[in-house]
Amino acid sequence: MPLLNFKLMRLSKEAVEEFKDIYYKKFGEKLSDEKAQELAERLVLLYKAVYYPFPEDNNRDENGKRSDSL
Repeated sequence: MPLLNFKLMRLSKEAVEEFKDIYYKKFGEKLSDEKAQELAERLVLLYKAVYYPFPEDNNRDENGKRSDSL
């Protein structure tokens, strides 16, 4: 069983276009729709992997803050 079990989701056309615009402004490179979709999905997965706590971490409240005193 993987530690993080996030499913890949398809982003909307509007979200992909927004990602393409941001990417172009930042890196000066235009992306195809397919490449933009792939990179945006990877970014979402990275965000989820970093942001959400591990499933076995029971020492967090509903906001994700640690409830114990470390």
